[in-house]
Amino acid sequence: MEHEMKEGLPKTWDKTKRFYEILYPDGKKEIWKDITARDCLTKYENLDPYGNGLKLREIVGNELQLLKVMDNSQK
Repeated sequence: MEHEMKEGLPKTWDKTKRFYEILYPDGKKEIWKDITARDCLTKYENLDPYGNGLKLREIVGNELQLLKVMDNSQK
């Protein structure tokens, strides 16, 4: 299991809704929007229980702002 969450404190108890990107071994990407860290990790573990190469990354900063703007413009 590979994670790119780089902040020092664990986020499992944090109820803040965040955005995450899941990258499959075949190159397919999926965005999970407005999900807590705990729910994200639970969903991730259910998708990849044997460590088959899924990568989980939290979307932050400028990339997050761009994603929100694009999401709002589609509504």
